[in-house]
Order: sequence, then structure tokens, then C-alpha cells
Amino acid sequence: MDDRLSMLPDEIVSQILSLMPMKFAVQTSILSKRWRRAWTLVTNLEFDDIHDYQNLSKVVDQVMELYASSPIHVFRVRIVSSLVRESCVSDWIDQAVKLNVRELDIDVFQLTLPLSMFTCNTLTKLRLNRGIHDKGVWECPSLVYLPSLKSLDISVYTNPFVNAFKLIHGCPMLESLSLEVNVHEKDEEDYIFDIPTLKRLKVTLRDSASVINKVVLRLPNLEYLLIGGTLCSNFVMEDVSSLVEACVSFSNVRLDRSHLWVELLNGLSGVKSLSVQKIPYDLRLPIFPNMKHLELKKFWHSEVVIPFLESCPELKHLYSEETMPYQKYADSESIGGTQTLQPPKDPKIRAGPKQFVTINSIQKRNNATNTNVKFGKKTRSSGAKGN
Repeated sequence: MDDRLSMLPDEIVSQILSLMPMKFAVQTSILSKRWRRAWTLVTNLEFDDIHDYQNLSKVVDQVMELYASSPIHVFRVRIVSSLVRESCVSDWIDQAVKLNVRELDIDVFQLTLPLSMFTCNTLTKLRLNRGIHDKGVWECPSLVYLPSLKSLDISVYTNPFVNAFKLIHGCPMLESLSLEVNVHEKDEEDYIFDIPTLKRLKVTLRDSASVINKVVLRLPNLEYLLIGGTLCSNFVMEDVSSLVEACVSFSNVRLDRSHLWVELLNGLSGVKSLSVQKIPYDLRLPIFPNMKHLELKKFWHSEVVIPFLESCPELKHLYSEETMPYQKYADSESIGGTQTLQPPKDPKIRAGPKQFVTINSIQKRNNATNTNVKFGKKTRSSGAKGN
């Protein structure tokens, strides 16, 4: 008599096996006759060579051969070793495409993409990342058409305009895009994002030595924008009329590029939620008429806060995280305590009687974190209370 586990329906067995690494799911085939092919019910195939890169190719080859007629929803491969041949990975992807794969997540050291991937009708999500050697990845064919793709996450190191953007333009239904560009030489091209369907965009420019001419956004349905890496280019917001939330997270900011900050913030002035880090303290800020939520992180001068309060008449909540230089602590008896922030000076841009602004301020010294203060602004007639 079979055990109770073997009596479970295929849908439940598939969910159970999907929770374990693929090589362990395959090993359940020795349990009983019922379990001999049970592992083929798993529609999410994930392979990782961290613990056993020498046998990875053999395992994947066997699995893909036995999946010859079974559909695959997710095919995920992570290979940190350079010992796996490029042709092997290309063959696996080609087989996954033939099995109507929906999601591809490829993170390998060496890779050449098969032609079949560029015209896959079922693919809805694609992530490609491959260290610092991507010569073969972005040599796209003349025809790129992914009619169902909605999410694209790619990292490129060479010829991003010619290859990465060619791939992007072949996705007519794209809603979410993450593009990491690592350019080691001056790039004179304009990066133009003209995607009517796009709702989420993450752009990371990694190399501080490179200068991209400009980044142009024509994204009428964009709701969320994240810009990170190095501020090395002018961002031109031609159409971001639906943008609600933006995050500006630069790891490298040069003092001689403050004008790029000004242009960027002007383009983001219509958002309701904004998170910025390492922002210069002496910028001329635009008015943010719709801003409700603001996060200021890793800034060096407390003078950054007040100008933002003066520029955000509808602000409801401000979170500030200040990383203070060592010399600023030299004569200070206490890092913690309460910090008093005065309301904006200009009465013309103060909010109405119902507004109450809460500020959570954190100062950091080495690894210490101190939560300091809340700031509220009330009028006699409002009776508002802060939490």
C-alpha cells in the first residue's frame, strides 16, 4: 500500500518538489514507482553551481532530456564557474524556449544566447546578467520580437545603445525594465527611452569615468522610477506625466555636477513620493506641489532638510538619515537627543490648516544609529495629532 504522501494529487506533489533544489527533487524518483517521474511535475527549474559546479552540466542535460514534452514555467540558471561551456547554456535555453518557458533568469560567466530566444512567443519575464564578459550576449539578430515580454532585467558592458536597446525595442508589451550600464569609455549616444507601455524603470549607470550624452525619458505611463550608480549624464524628462514615485540613489556624486542634480530634480518635481541620497546641500530646489512623502539619506549637511520643507507645501512625512562627517562630532557631547527643525519661513508656501508633517531623523556614526525627532506643524484650528 502506498504511503499517504504518494496519494497526494499531482498539483500538491509539484508544489512540494518545487520547494527543494532540482537535484534533490530528481532523487525522489527512487522512493517508489509512484515517484519515479513525479519530479517532472515541477514546472520551475532552478540550477545553481555554487556547491557542485563539476556535475551541473550533467544534471541539467539529464533533466532537460527528460522534460522533452513537459511545459516549463521558470528556467533559472546561476553559474559562477567558467568551466561550463557556452554552448551548453545556449542549448538549455533553446530547449526551454521549445517547452514554452515563461520566465528566464540567466546569471552565468560565459553565454551566447540562441536565436530562438529572441522570438519566443511565451516569454513574459527575462533577466540576463553575466559578470564582466558579455561580448556574445548582446549581439542581437536582425529580428528581435518578444510579444509577451513584460519584465526585462539586463546588465551590459559593451555597446549598450546598439545591442541592449535593440532588445528593448523588440518588446512591445514591456511594463518593467531594469537596465544596468557599465561603460568604460565615453559614450556619445543619447539613451532614449520611448516605451508607451512602461510602468516601472530602473536605470543604473555604474562607471564614473564614462559620460553618456543624455538620458531622455518619453514614458507617459511610467509610475515608478529608480536612478542609481553614478550621476554622469543629463536626465531629460520629456514625458513622465504619470510618475508617482521616484528614487535617486547615487553611490558616486561629483561636486562639479550639481547642475545635473538641478535638472534631474526639476524633472521629478511632479512626484508624490521621492527618495534621494547624497544630495548636495546648496542646490536651488524646484517646488514639489504634489509631494506627500520624502526620504533624505546619506547627506552630509543638516541644511538639506529645511529647503525641502520650504519646497514641499503638501508634505506629510519626511524621513531623514544623516551620515555626519567625523569632525562634526568632535565637539559634540551627545550624538542622540532631540533636533529642533523650524517650519518654512515663507508663508506663501506653507500648507493649509490640516497639514501635519512628521519627521523621523536618524544620525549615524560608524555603526551606531540613533532615532532623534518628530516634527509637527499645526494651527490652532486644526487639532491634528501626530503618531
